[in-house]
Amino acid sequence: MSDEEIFSEDSYEFEFEEEESGDVLSNDDDGRISQDEAQGIENKYYTAKAVKDDEPNQAIANFRNIVENYTSDDQVDWVFRAFKQLIKLYFNQANYQEVLNLLKQAIPLLPRLSKSYAEESLSRMIVRYSNVSQPEFIHDFYQILLDQNYFVSDKLSLKINSNLLNLLMENGETDRVPQLLEKIHARFQTVPESIQKLFALEIIAAEIEYLFQINKLDLPMMNKLYNLSSKNTTAVTHPKIMGIIKECGAKVQFYRNNYQKAKYEFYQSFKSYDEAGSFNLQKNKNLKYLALCSLLTDSELDPFQNQETQTYSQFSEFDNLKKLIHAYHSLDLDGFEKVLQDKSDSFIQNDDIFKHASKEILNNLRSKVLLKYLSTFPVISFSSLCDKLKLPNGDDDLEQLLVRLMHQGKLKNSKVDNIEKLVYQSSRTDLVVPTTPKSIYYNIKSLDSLTVQASDNNTKEENNNNTDEMIIDGGTNLFFADAPNPSTSTLSSKFFFLIDRPIKIEDWFDAISKWYTYMMSSIPESFKSEISHKEQITMERQRAESIVNLAAQNELAKFNTGLLNSTTDGLIGEEKMDDDEVSYLKRINLLKAWVNVLQD
Repeated sequence: MSDEEIFSEDSYEFEFEEEESGDVLSNDDDGRISQDEAQGIENKYYTAKAVKDDEPNQAIANFRNIVENYTSDDQVDWVFRAFKQLIKLYFNQANYQEVLNLLKQAIPLLPRLSKSYAEESLSRMIVRYSNVSQPEFIHDFYQILLDQNYFVSDKLSLKINSNLLNLLMENGETDRVPQLLEKIHARFQTVPESIQKLFALEIIAAEIEYLFQINKLDLPMMNKLYNLSSKNTTAVTHPKIMGIIKECGAKVQFYRNNYQKAKYEFYQSFKSYDEAGSFNLQKNKNLKYLALCSLLTDSELDPFQNQETQTYSQFSEFDNLKKLIHAYHSLDLDGFEKVLQDKSDSFIQNDDIFKHASKEILNNLRSKVLLKYLSTFPVISFSSLCDKLKLPNGDDDLEQLLVRLMHQGKLKNSKVDNIEKLVYQSSRTDLVVPTTPKSIYYNIKSLDSLTVQASDNNTKEENNNNTDEMIIDGGTNLFFADAPNPSTSTLSSKFFFLIDRPIKIEDWFDAISKWYTYMMSSIPESFKSEISHKEQITMERQRAESIVNLAAQNELAKFNTGLLNSTTDGLIGEEKMDDDEVSYLKRINLLKAWVNVLQD
């Protein structure tokens, strides 16, 4: 935000008092008037200013006497100050035409003032006289400042053009915006980088808002503007500007079907508009878009239960949206379509984003209802499903839904008969249980160990065909504890495609990990990790609690010494065995016991 924007209307009087107590601001040292004459002008000025609140007409007459009778260069600063007071008095009387006339008379004095004082004065006037519900007056006021050649400032020029751009859009004069934008872009090329940074985000936001107003879905341009905004960050940015920019980013992500990112951007836009205070239309619309994205991402959390959004759930404007959310989570197709048919809701009937989102949400809802029926009936016909899902195009729509679910890995137990128009549900359940390379290694080792000696007449050559064995009880020949032969193949070598047999156990894990990753990559992601949002939150909470409990147990264990310390930690020598190794030994011992029983 530029410096001139921080002045509130209540502070103007104080600021003017400050500036008017300074020294003479003229740059011309020739033809100076006497000290007595200068003191007389100053006295007349403050005498007029003292009565402006109680007797404004008398003050106007006194200020006019100053501007009409004093023309010396040494008096120019007081003349200009008198002009400013006259402009303020006529503005308070709503005499806007006289304000414009006095502004035209005051502008020729600008080159005879110091540059900093002239720029500061005009900047304050722009802020003060822009806050009035008289668009024609504001437009003429800006135009007088832009057309004059007496005082040219890059900063003021961009500020005025930026304000004029916003004024045109507020008045719906969008046909004049492209020409003004072209003028601003041309000026941008000639100003210093420091000034560009002051107005870059403001101009970008105005251009985005222009695209919003003309309902032009120009995704490449919107994406370009959004990327430009990220390169022109400032320490302090007006929340309205951030709201517009974030809304732009959200819409780009939305139409690219990146609903999770769009959801985040709509939320940021909503918060920025809320902070700006007086942009309820934009704020409420972004909250509605946020709710739609929550459904598109299949979030089970109600967007209206958030701390920042709870109060809005009481507004009637959001009633239909809340019904839509409830119908979706309740798998109520009738209730969902009833909301869509409400002709009295202009948002539902006319908003482009809602129309686009509602089609996708309806497809998601039908998919959920379809899975519900498939899990309920072992066999169900196409015609029954079309009727229950209310599909407008019958079998064609149903086949699209089925193919979509197949691609998502959600029809793992179903068979589709396109000839008989039936869907069968099988009873098998394929469970993909996540595991670790270490666990896989010890399971394969257990399978290798099942190769036992059939009789005492087996030759050593037959025994040598079995490798990667484990010796149990030294003197037993149960699991062929002969020296391993690296040239032979075990189940581990066959499964994991290794040429050289690893020496250490840990050397197997990298190969097993690659094999496991490859095998799991053929399984649809939704099948591997199909878990709801609520379940994820519950799991994270349980995980956090288990970490806290484990930490507490570790702290408690530090106090167990001597005889109180545990002696069942599975220590062999100086190394502690992990759970997979202990489980492996237990399986081997069990197998040994079985073999002994069979031999007896």
